[in-house]
Amino acid sequence: MGAADWVIRNFDDQIAGYDKSLGQMRNTLDHLPEHERTAVEEAARELRKARSVAAFVSLESLKIRSGV
Repeated sequence: MGAADWVIRNFDDQIAGYDKSLGQMRNTLDHLPEHERTAVEEAARELRKARSVAAFVSLESLKIRSGV
């Protein structure tokens, strides 16, 4: 790939860190009472909706600075 070993190792360490965090979060969710798990899932669903709407900004709504 041509990248230095330390660069690849850094990415591998980051991936391992995310995997560990994901495992901990899944374990926590699995051990929540049903009503709490349902509340978290509903909140996550609403957050995904809000993020998807916020991700699309029309070009017309952007203000372009001139003379910069």
